Amino acid sequence: MNKILFATDGSEYSEHAAKMTKEFLEAWPKATAIVLYVTVKENYAYDLVPNVVDRYEETITRQIENDVKNRLFSSLKDRIQFMHRTGHASITICNVAEEEQVDLIIVGSHGRGFIDRAFLGSVAQGVMHRSSIPVLIVKK
Repeated sequence: MNKILFATDGSEYSEHAAKMTKEFLEAWPKATAIVLYVTVKENYAYDLVPNVVDRYEETITRQIENDVKNRLFSSLKDRIQFMHRTGHASITICNVAEEEQVDLIIVGSHGRGFIDRAFLGSVAQGVMHRSSIPVLIVKK
């Protein structure tokens, strides 16, 4: 194991996946991790007030990056790279994983049922079905 991609949205569910990522890094002392946060601009608010949404996303991105570096992976800072991208979440995660040639993708799952996934979609499910790279979905 050389490189892991951990995709986060800053939620409690992602925090469980962060703990799993940390366990993998501890098990493979030479491995590194990319922590990826994806901004999705496919919503009505962005169409109505793009500047407000951009400022909000910048704030959230900084908060997540700070949390990743100073709390979740503070003892492993030298092995973590934070990355922020904009796009469709599951497609962007898979694209970054391929570009960076990672060995494993780790994502958290909200644990929604079939009905919710059918209507809301699921980033974890999308990554699992699109990726040619192994995916670990961490449930709470």
